[in-house]
Amino acid sequence: MFGTLLNALSGPRTDILEIRIHGVRNTPPAEMLETSPDEIERVVGDDLGSFWRRRDERPERGIRSIEAFSWGAQARTGGGALAAIGRAFVHVGWFLLLPYALANLGYWTRRIDPQRGVSAGTPTWNGDFGAATVRVFGLLLTLIAVAAFCSVAIDLVGVQCFRDGEVCAALPPLFDGLADLERDRRAALFGLAPIATVVVLYVIARRGRVAYEERVKKFGTELDARQQEDDRPLLATRGFWTESRIGQTSEWLHVAGAIALVLFLLALDSAYLAVDSCWTGDSSPITGECLVAGFGNPVAAWFAIGAAALLVAIVVLVALASHTTSDSRTTAKRMASMACLVVAIAAYGAWTWLTFQATEEHGGGKVFLGLIGTPIALIVLALFLALAGAGWKNRSWTRRVISSILLVGGAALLLGSHARVGDERWLWVGGAVLCVLIHLVNAWTTPANHRFEAWRGQGAAVAMLLALFASMALSSLLVLGVASWLGTSTDKADTSYIWRTPPEPQPERSLDIPDAYERFAVVLTAIAVLLVALIIAALVVNMVRFARFSLPKLAWSTPSDGDEERAPAHDRGGLETPDPSTYAPRVTVPAARNRRRLTVRRSSHLLHRGEPLFGWLAVFAAIGFLSLSSAVVYEGLRALVVAWFGENAPAGIRAASTAVLVAVALAAVAAVVAHAASSSERPLGVFWDVVAFFPRAGHPFAPPCFGERVVPELAARTRAWLNDPSARRRRGVILTAHSMGSTISAATLMAMRGDRVPAGVMEDEELVDRIALLSYGTQLRAYFSRFFPSVFGPKDLGVPGTRGPSLWRSDPWRSQVLDEFRDGLPAPNTDPERSLTGMLGAHDREVPRWRSLWRRTDYLGFPVYGYPRVGNPVDRGVTESAPASYLWRIATHSDYLGTEQFLLARDDLVAALAAADGER
Repeated sequence: MFGTLLNALSGPRTDILEIRIHGVRNTPPAEMLETSPDEIERVVGDDLGSFWRRRDERPERGIRSIEAFSWGAQARTGGGALAAIGRAFVHVGWFLLLPYALANLGYWTRRIDPQRGVSAGTPTWNGDFGAATVRVFGLLLTLIAVAAFCSVAIDLVGVQCFRDGEVCAALPPLFDGLADLERDRRAALFGLAPIATVVVLYVIARRGRVAYEERVKKFGTELDARQQEDDRPLLATRGFWTESRIGQTSEWLHVAGAIALVLFLLALDSAYLAVDSCWTGDSSPITGECLVAGFGNPVAAWFAIGAAALLVAIVVLVALASHTTSDSRTTAKRMASMACLVVAIAAYGAWTWLTFQATEEHGGGKVFLGLIGTPIALIVLALFLALAGAGWKNRSWTRRVISSILLVGGAALLLGSHARVGDERWLWVGGAVLCVLIHLVNAWTTPANHRFEAWRGQGAAVAMLLALFASMALSSLLVLGVASWLGTSTDKADTSYIWRTPPEPQPERSLDIPDAYERFAVVLTAIAVLLVALIIAALVVNMVRFARFSLPKLAWSTPSDGDEERAPAHDRGGLETPDPSTYAPRVTVPAARNRRRLTVRRSSHLLHRGEPLFGWLAVFAAIGFLSLSSAVVYEGLRALVVAWFGENAPAGIRAASTAVLVAVALAAVAAVVAHAASSSERPLGVFWDVVAFFPRAGHPFAPPCFGERVVPELAARTRAWLNDPSARRRRGVILTAHSMGSTISAATLMAMRGDRVPAGVMEDEELVDRIALLSYGTQLRAYFSRFFPSVFGPKDLGVPGTRGPSLWRSDPWRSQVLDEFRDGLPAPNTDPERSLTGMLGAHDREVPRWRSLWRRTDYLGFPVYGYPRVGNPVDRGVTESAPASYLWRIATHSDYLGTEQFLLARDDLVAALAAADGER
C-alpha cells in the first residue's frame, strides 16, 4: 500500500483534477484556492455557476490541477455596502416564502418508494402515499395567505375604514374618492390586491422554474438514455430531476384558487349583509336558517356556491397532479387547470361588472362577514392534513384507512362545533380531540423501526405543522400590524417643556379584527414562553459543566514531537474509547487551552439539538391550533381570565401578545439580515440550503431549487475532464466538498451512476470509477439521512443509520456513540448499483475512494460512517487547531483546508485512483 502511495506521489500516471465545492458559507473561489482574488481566473461558467483556478497553479502531490466550483451567486456579488443591503432585502423576501419552503420539505421527508417498472425509464413520477395530501396542504397555505391579504385589503381598508362618510385618517387622501362607492363595489376593487399578490408570487415562481428548465430536462434525458434498470436511488432517476417538480398545472391552480376564494368571500358577504340575525356576533352559530336566509340575495348566493364548487374542483385537480404520467392524462390535467383559471377570472370579472351595474344598495355593515369564519376553517383543514403526516410511516393500508377516517371525522366535528350552541359544543370539540388522539396512537404503534429517521418517521407532520405555524405567524403579523397602523390616533399630545400629556385612550377595538389572528397572537405568546422555558432548562442542564467527548483519532505524517495536538485524546480533554457507565464524564479543572477546546465543543453541540426543539415546537403548535380553532375553548379560557384577573385582562393579554408577535418577527428579520450581511460562518445558512436543495414538489411558490442547477453543472464539468478526447493519459477527479458541497457531490455521483467514457484511453469505463470524494464538515448522515430517508437514507449512502440527538445529554449523540463503540461498525453496503460507498469502492479496496473529515468543535460537521476509528473505512479526524493562524485559535466549521489531515486524506484518494490504474 505504501509503495503504491509513494509511486503515486513521485510519478503520477494519472492526471487528476481536484474540484473544490464550497458549502454553507459560500466561500469565495480565491479563498478555496488559498490565494488572492487577483491570482485566479475563470475556467468555465457564468455569474450563477462557475469554475475557477489559480493563474500560477502547478502540479503537486499527485494533483495536476485544482479548480473551485462557486455555486452561491449571492456571495459572489460585490462586497460593498450596496451589495450587502441588496442581499439583505433579497433574503428578507425569501424569508416570507418560509411556509412554502417548509411545505416542500414535508414532501421530501416522506417515505417515497423507488420508481419501478415503466416509471424508471420514462418521464413519470410516482410521489407515493401522502404526495396528494402535501400538495393540497400547500394549496391551503396559499389560501391562508390570501385570506390574510383579504382581511387587510377588503375588510380593514375597503370596508371598516369607510364608515358614514368618514375615512381612516391613516389612509392617504388618494383613497377619499372611494368613500362614495357602494360597499360591494369598493370590496370588489380592493379584492384585486390579494389576487395581484398571488400573481406576483406566480411570476417569481415561474421565472425561477424556467431559468434552468431546459438544462435540467437535458440532464434528465441523459440519465434516461444511460440507465433503464428499476429500483435505483431517487437521485439517479430521471423523474427526480425533471418530473417531480411542480409545473404549470399546479401554478395555475393556485392562482385560480386564490381568485375563487376572494370571489367566495365577496359573494358571501353580499349575500348575508342584509340578514341582521346571522353572523353578527363574535360567536354566532351557523344555523340552517342562516344558510337559507342568504338566498334573499340570490345572485350573491349562487356566486358563493359556484366559487365554493370551483374551489372543490381545484382541490381535486391539485391532488391528481401529484402523480405525473407520460400519457394524455397529464395534458388533460393541464387543460383542466387552465379551464379553472379562465373560469375564475371570468367569474370575478362578471361579479365586479354586476356590482357596478346594481342599483340597489344593501347597506354598510361594520365588518366584512366573509372573513368571520373562513380563516379558522382553512386552519382546521390544514391542521388535520398536517396531522395525517404522522401516520404515513405506516405501510399497512388498514392503519392508513383508519387514520383517514378518524381525521376526516375529527375535522368535521371541530368545524361542526361552530354550528352548535351551549354545552353541546364541548361534546363536539371533545369528539374531535378524541379522534386526533386515536389517530396518533394508531400512528405511533406501528411495528416498523424508525429510530434512524427524524422524529421517528414523522418528519412530514413536523414540517407541515411548522409550515402552518410560520404561515399564521406571517399572516397575523400582517393583519394585526395593519390594524394597529390604521387604528393609531392622529391626535397630537400636548407638550410643555419636558412633559407630554397623553391623548384620550382609544376604544378597546376601534377596528374589528378576524378572531383567528388575535387568537394566534395569544397562542404564539404561550408557545414562545414554553419554548423559552425548554431552552433555558436544556442550557442549565448542559452548560453547568465540561464533559469529555469521544474524539476521532488523528493521523500525522511525522511522529509526535511534543505538539499538544498530537497528544492522546485524554490530554486534549476527550476520550478515545467511551465507558458506557460514565460517558460523558465531567472534566473538573481543565487547563487553559483545554478549557477553550471544551468550551467550543460544548457550544458547538448545543446547535446539534435543533431536531428535538423543532419537534417540541410542532407539538406546541398542534395543541395551539386545536385550541385556536375551537370557539368554546377560547371562550372558556377568556372567561377564566376575566374571573381571575378582571374585565380588562383580555385586552391586556391581547396587546401583550401582539407585542410578542411583533418582537418575534423583528428578531427573525434581524437574524435574516445579519445572515445576509455577514460573510462569517452562520448556522442559519445550512437550514436555508437544505430548504432550497430539493425540487419544488410540494408548493409552487417555494424558493427555487439550486440543486437543479449545481448538480448538472458539476456533472458536466466532471464529464468534460474525464471525457476529453485529447487526453493522452488516464484521468481522475477528486471532489473536495465542504458542508453542503458534500450533499451536492453525493447527488452528482448518484446521478452519474452508469455513465461511461465514450472514447479515448478510458473508453467504456464507468465515470464514477474515476471519481473520488473528500468530504469534510458534512451533514450527510446526521441530518440528510435522517430527515430525507428516501433520498439520502442509510441504504442509499451505504452507511449505518444514526439515532437522533438528545436534548438533555451532555453529548447529544451519546446513544449512537455508545452503540457503535460497544457493537462495532457494520461493513459498508457494497452494492455499487445502489449505495454511494459501493460506487466509491468501499467493497473491494483497502482505501476506498471516499474520505470524510470531522472534528468535535464543528457545529455542522459529523462523521459520515461512524464515531469509532476501528472498522470505519471513510471517516478520519482532523485537528481542532486552525491552520496557518498567527494566533492559536479553535477551528470550527471552516479551516479544514491546509490541515495535515486534509492533505493526508487527499493523498489516500490519489493513491486509490492510482491503484485502480495499476490493476488494469
